[in-house]
Formats: sequence, C-alpha cells, structure tokens
Amino acid sequence: MKIEVFVLNIFLLICNIGASVCAQTILVEITDVRSSNGHLLLGIYTNNKDYQNRDAVMKQTVLKTKIKDGRVTATIVGLSPGVYGIALLDDEDWDRKMKYKYLFPQEGFAFSNYFHEGYSKPQFEDFKFILGKEDKEVTMKCKYL
Repeated sequence: MKIEVFVLNIFLLICNIGASVCAQTILVEITDVRSSNGHLLLGIYTNNKDYQNRDAVMKQTVLKTKIKDGRVTATIVGLSPGVYGIALLDDEDWDRKMKYKYLFPQEGFAFSNYFHEGYSKPQFEDFKFILGKEDKEVTMKCKYL
C-alpha cells in the first residue's frame, strides 16, 4: 500500500512538472477602456469555427479595479504552445453578453494584436497569433461604436 501511494505521488509530481514546463504565460495589455463600470471578459480561441460558435478553450474575467488611464493588464496562464486568438467584451452592465442597439454593439470589444475597423465580425485569421515555448505579450485596443 505504501509503495503504491509513493509511486502515485511520484507520477503526479512528474505530471505537474511536465505541465508547468509546457504551459506558457500571455501578458495582455488592454487599452482604451472607456470606464471602470463592469468587467472585461476574455475568450481564448484556437480556430475560426470555435470563435464563430463562441466555444472558447478558456475564459477569463478581468476586474477593472486596477484600471488607470483606460489601461489594465491581465495574465493568462496554463496554455500549451499553439495558435490562439483572444476576443474581449467590455461588459459594462455585468450581464456577460454584448448589448446591442439597432444591430450595433453598445459595449466595447477588442481582439488580440488587431484593431477592427469594419462593422462586420472579424475572422479568427485577423487576430490569431502563435504562442511558442516562450511567454507572449499581446495588446488589445478597445473599440466602442
């Protein structure tokens, strides 16, 4: 019994070390946030189909308590190397969904390393990036219509 527990502990230790070696950190700098109301919702995607279906591989909420001059940073941890894209919703009314008026978004949005100029929803290809074996920095500039 003691040997089985010892072997299990060694196995878990090796798995944890392996996971932490492969897990990278993304530092996200979010700019042009218009107010301290609500919170920021990040969705991390790996392909266009999941992005279009809003099926994020990871979701993260960023509180606006440390916002200064419209800027706040977030840290995303635990992702393996690969292709990712981050979409942001500035959820000012705390309802966890985009508010629309006459088909136009009333709350802010942003995408990783991409400032969307058009009125149609961007494609994953527009804001994707490669996360390698090194940590990554990403900038997201909020847009309000």
